[in-house]
Parts: sequence; C-alpha cells; structure tokens
Amino acid sequence: MDSPSFPISAIDEPLAVRGRWFAAGDERVWIKAVTFGPFPAGHFADEGISQLERLKNDLGANALRLYEIPSFDFLHACAELGLRVFVTLPWSQHVDFQKDRGPFAAADQLLLETVQRFRGHPAIAGYLVGNEIDATLVRWMRPRRVRADLEHLIEVGRANDPDALFAYANYPSTEYLLPRNQDFLAFNLYLEDRKAYRDYLARLQCWAGDKPLLITEFGCDSNSHGEEAQAEMHQWQIDEAQRAGVAGTTLFAWSDLWQRGGQTIEGWNFGLTRRDSSPKPALTWVAETWSDIESPADGLDLGEAPKVSVIVCTYRGSATLVACLDSLVAIDYPDFEVIVVNDGKDLRVAEIAETYPPVRHIAIDHSGLSFARNIGAEAARGAIFAYTDDDCVVERDWLKWLVSMYQENPSLGAGGGPNIPPPAETAQVARIAAAPGSATHVLLSDRLAEHIPGCNLSVKREAFEAIGGFDPIYRAAGDDVDFCWRLLEADYEIGFQASAFVWHHRRLTVAAYLRQQRGYGKAEALLMPNHLDRFRSFGGAEWHGRVYSSRPLGGELIYHGLRGYAPFQLIYPAGESGLGELFLNISWLVVGLGFAVLGGLLWWPLLVVAGLMALATLVEGWRRAGRAPIEGRYEGFTSKLVIGGLIHAQGIVRSASRIRHGWRWITWGRHARKAIFAIGRELSSGWWKIGGDSAWWSDQGVGRDALLDAIKEREKSARDDDSGKTDLELGRDAFWSWALLTVTEYHEGEGRLTRVRLLGRPHLWTRVALLFVIPLVLIVLMMLAHYWIAAVIVPLSVLGHFLIKAAIRLRRRNIDAAAKAIGLKPM
Repeated sequence: MDSPSFPISAIDEPLAVRGRWFAAGDERVWIKAVTFGPFPAGHFADEGISQLERLKNDLGANALRLYEIPSFDFLHACAELGLRVFVTLPWSQHVDFQKDRGPFAAADQLLLETVQRFRGHPAIAGYLVGNEIDATLVRWMRPRRVRADLEHLIEVGRANDPDALFAYANYPSTEYLLPRNQDFLAFNLYLEDRKAYRDYLARLQCWAGDKPLLITEFGCDSNSHGEEAQAEMHQWQIDEAQRAGVAGTTLFAWSDLWQRGGQTIEGWNFGLTRRDSSPKPALTWVAETWSDIESPADGLDLGEAPKVSVIVCTYRGSATLVACLDSLVAIDYPDFEVIVVNDGKDLRVAEIAETYPPVRHIAIDHSGLSFARNIGAEAARGAIFAYTDDDCVVERDWLKWLVSMYQENPSLGAGGGPNIPPPAETAQVARIAAAPGSATHVLLSDRLAEHIPGCNLSVKREAFEAIGGFDPIYRAAGDDVDFCWRLLEADYEIGFQASAFVWHHRRLTVAAYLRQQRGYGKAEALLMPNHLDRFRSFGGAEWHGRVYSSRPLGGELIYHGLRGYAPFQLIYPAGESGLGELFLNISWLVVGLGFAVLGGLLWWPLLVVAGLMALATLVEGWRRAGRAPIEGRYEGFTSKLVIGGLIHAQGIVRSASRIRHGWRWITWGRHARKAIFAIGRELSSGWWKIGGDSAWWSDQGVGRDALLDAIKEREKSARDDDSGKTDLELGRDAFWSWALLTVTEYHEGEGRLTRVRLLGRPHLWTRVALLFVIPLVLIVLMMLAHYWIAAVIVPLSVLGHFLIKAAIRLRRRNIDAAAKAIGLKPM
C-alpha cells in the first residue's frame, strides 16, 4: 500500500542543474538512464520493482524514465537502490488542446496532484511535462501557443516543487518547440548514422544555451538490425554523447515488452532485454561502456595533451580574483600553467597572486587590456593560450573540453565556449544578467564561431603570432572582437565547444551595467575605422553569424516540409530588418522628439507620428523583456517591467556612446535609407490572415492526406506548399491568395478527426495600397465633422465584411464537396 513516508535512501542529494551539467551536491553527475515500461497490464504484479536491481547492478544505470505515474512503493524501491526517476506526465496531447481546453486542464490538474504528492521524495529527479507532441498538430495550434502552454505546466510544477527539475521531451520534428523556462533541454533522438548523430548533437548543444542537454530517448530495433548491431549502435551513441558534452543519455528501452495506448507493441524490439527478460548483447556492452563514466568528461581521451597557458589579465580586480584563481589551480588537466598579468601593479592583486605558488605573477604599468594580454602571451610557455577574466570561475574540466575541440578539428586557429552567469543571489542581479549587451559568442555554424568573448577565448601560439596578437588601441573592450575578425581575415577558423564554459559574473548594479554599456559603445566606435564594412547598420556591428541567445528570439523561419511531415523541421534565422535596434537607438528618440516639437508648434499630425514612434520603442522593449532569459524564481511582471527599462536604457546609452565617439565614421545617408526601407518592408509584410476552421470525422481511418489529394483533384490550380507553412496553395483572385492548413487527430481504433483551416492573405500590392489609403482616410475623417465617420466608415466596413464572407463561402464549396466524397462527416 502506498505510504507518504519516505524510505532510507541511497540518494543523499537531489539532482540539480549546474550550468551545462547535472549535479548532486558538489559532484557532477552524468545521467545513465533507461526507459522503463509501460508494460502490458498484469505482466509485472509489482510494477516491475523486481527488475530494478538488475537495472542498477547489471546495466549500471543511475536513473530511469517512466511514462506513467508511479506508486510510492516503486519510488521507495528506486530510492533504496540509488536510482533517480524522471516522470513523464501522461495526458491527451494528441488532440487540439487549444480548441478544446479540457485535456490541457486535466493535464494541469494531474501535474499539480502528482508534484504535490511526490514533493521531496529522494528518488524524484524531475518531470517531463509532455512528450513529442505531433509536429502537424503543433503547426496547426501554432508553436508559440503550444510553447506557452508547456511553459505554464512548468510554472505550475515549479511552484509546487521548487527542488524538482522540469522540461519537455522534444524531438527533431518540432526542434523549434523550446520552453524558455525549462531546466534542461530534453530530446528524443533516433539517428542510426553515427556522423548524422554527431552533427545533430552539436546543433542541439547550441540550442541548449546555458542549460544541460539530456537525451531522453535513443534506441535501436534489434528486430530490424540484429542484436549485435543494436549493441554496437548503443556503444557508439554513448561515446558520441560523451564527446559532444551531453549531460546524459536515456536508452529506449529496458524490455522488448511494452505497450502504447493500451495495446501491446509487436514487431518492434528496442529493449536491452528480451520479452522473456533474458539479456541481449546490448545490455553487456552498455554496462561495460557505462562502468567508466561518472562525470561528463570521463569519456574524453586526449592522448598527448599539449601544454596550455592560462592567462588572466586584471585591472584592480582583487574583489573577484580569489574565486577565479581557486578554480584555475583546481583544473584537471595534465600540463598547464597559470599567468596573472597585474595591469597597474595593484598591491592587493600581487598579494593574492603570490599566495598561489603555481601562479606566475607579472606586474606592469597600467596599459590596457590588449597590452596586458600580449604581455601574458610573451611570457607563456604553452602551445595554446587560454584567456579568461578575473571575474570568471572555470569548470574543473574546462581545458579538457578546449583541447578536445582542437584535436577534433586540427585546422582551428582559435576557439572557446560560452560564458554563463552564476545563479543570482538577488532579483536585481538576475534582472541585470537577463538584460542585453553582455559578452557573448556569435556562431557561423554549430561548431564554428565568428566571435568568442575574451573571457573564454583560446588561441594557438602560431595563429596568435601570425596576426600580431591583440591591438593595444583597445584598452578595455572591443579587443576580442577585433582579434577574432583579424583571425578570420587571415583565413583561420574559430571553433566553438559548448561544454567548455566558464561562469562569468555580470554587473551587480544598474549604474555599473550602464557604465559597461557605455564602454562597449565606445569600443564599437574604435572598431569602426578598422572594420568599416561591418558597421553599416544603425544597430552597431553587422554579424555574418548568429548572435547567441539562451532563448529563441522569435521570428525564425521554420522548415516544416511537405504537408508538415519533414522529420527534421529545422529553424533558420529570419532576415533581420534591424527595426528592433532602430527603435532602441538614440537617433530614433531624437527624431521622435523633433516630430513632437514640430507637431506642437506647426502641424499637429506630426504629434501622431511622434506618438507612434514612441509606441514602437515601448513595444520593442516589452517584447524583448518577455524573451529575456531570467532565472525561474525571479520571473514575473515586476522583473519584466524592470528588464524592459534596462533594455531601453541600454539601447540609448550604448548607441549614444557609439555615436559620440564614432560619428565621423557613420554614413548617415545610408543609415536613413536603410531605416526607411526597413520600416517599409515591415509594414508591407506579414499582415492578417482570414478564413475559418471546420472539422471532419471518419470511422474508417481516413485522414488529412486523403482529403488533400481529393481537393487537388477538384481544384486544378491547387498545388502543394513546399515550405510546409500550409498544405495546399489554392490559387489567387484579384485581391487575395488562398491556402489550406490541415491536421488529423488519431482517436481510439480507426477514429480520425481532421481539422481544416482556410487562409486568405491580401496580395502585396493590396497591402502597399492600403498603407497609403488608410492613413489618408483617417486624416481626412479627423479633419471633417464626426458624422462623416459614421457615414463613410460603417457602410464600407459592412460591405467589406460581406465581400470577404462571400469569398470564403466560394472557396469552401470544393473543400466540403471533396470531404464528403471520401466519406468524411462534418462535425
């Protein structure tokens, strides 16, 4: 019988997130998990508790993943054996839970009850609030809405158990579905080609941002490939996961015997044990592979490791230097040295450095950051220079991950990894860390970078000497940007290793943060004359790569594939219009104030223009604040409001400093033209879509593909939409383009519910014309008597409404006829 009392447990510390790893107390933990069940009803009278000892001792697992809510007895048994449990929330996620909120409300209630029931249980590692929501269903419901629902479930779970971890088990067909508040990135990944698996792990590591990446399913069907091939595939999967710096992996599954939707699955044998519970070769191979892995870097084999010189340049940085040096002398690497360059001969810095015998201390007159970094390189004895800052704390295996990057790609000239803010101790620190403008990397691909910040930048000696080191003109900032650009111009590649991260403290006060941004603006001005081709935008430097963010910014282009069936629905960055940077630029503010003054003095419509400009700035700041990656415990309306203010202040301060120090290099005419074209593109793109939804039922298993084929037969102008945004493009009329979007829900037996959405979008010329007509009409109406508004607007609105309804009705005729022809019934 279930008991709320907790047992004596072999698990001493709850599982927690520490940067890109999981940890229990001070020890890093590499998750070695296996999926367990669901088994056919009655197969294991004890829920499979009798199998757990084998799972722990014979396989060597330290965790398991469940797809059902366990009993207390099961969790007690796991705790006694030292097995951590990830519970997957079972709910009806195969239906349109945006249209019918009943399934989602039930999921919300189930999560609440489960988390409250198991709160504090030592075996609970975390919860997966969903699992592989169908890609066509996500596209139908719209990704942002689905993501918002998943984020809501995570908020509910965290509010009721702050110590448990929460995530959503994603898969490649919805790669873009990334809840912003999840504790780690959970991904089900079935790739049977080793190189493809390696490449996709590198992509996922970039999407994981500052969080751990846990593979929550990987499996191989021994029925199709054979048991020996299954064993070999599991072995290389674990090896590649280790080399990629993944925080853990979950093998699917413990047994060939499992069920789905109440039905026992026949013909698929993914288990490490057979249906009679006898072991397959894969179990032995996995156990041998796992036996040597306890922490994330245990699987790295560096061979002959080159000597690395770690260089820390500090200017009056004694306040944070102790923690930095404590972490550096504790590095686990066979051959390295630590050099501290004391820029300014600070006595306290000298005292601290001299208390660490392995550290070489070099004191120089205050000459700036670049000069100090060059001095450190001159004194270095290593083949690789690894730079970090005095306010950084490095991980124990930091150098291992950096060196592994060079060994994997010997052609690299430089490389580095992320810098992650440590957990904030106050709300103010968390909000400042979430504000934009911190040092970050820019990626050209999943493994190559355009820029790595100097706080986590390494470079080979020969590459450093080939470009002449750092340019001493940059005394406080901008040196790493110039250094990376010159490396690229000299045909060197810059690598990126997501696991080679450092903890980097952000500014503690708003004043310090704004001073930093002012300094960055000045640094950008210094970069302009040497890299003028990269400063053609009003938003500062133009990057060829993608500026790193721990949260998707929105506006990405998603490739869904034909009819939404692409197995890998990749995200591509949308073309940047630059409007966001423009709206937060001081130039925009000055122009808006000018319009306001002229409107008050000369012509009042200019006040409307000024108001719209101010509104655009406020909306942009609020939009960015909503995406800011603040720690979960500090989320809320107040934080969003404060971060929005910081975003506005940062944009103004940084752009003002850039203009003040670099105005002579700014091509104002080009910037003005670019701003006008950007606004025009934004106003003439997107716009509204009209239409309506309908639903059709089949008892015979007939779904969306049959319906779409039937519609194509009836409408000869219809063609498949290759982009996958919609399913069919139905053709054009004088004012509109028409398209069709569908999804099929799979219900019990052969029951299928197919939903159909007709979409109408105005042509480009229609939108452009309306951009001129609507403002003109509004101005005229505002200048005339009020009765003209009713006399003109109301009849036009009614007429437009009926014209649109008539167009929709005409388009629906063929859709309805095609549905009825294949036996679908309207709902």
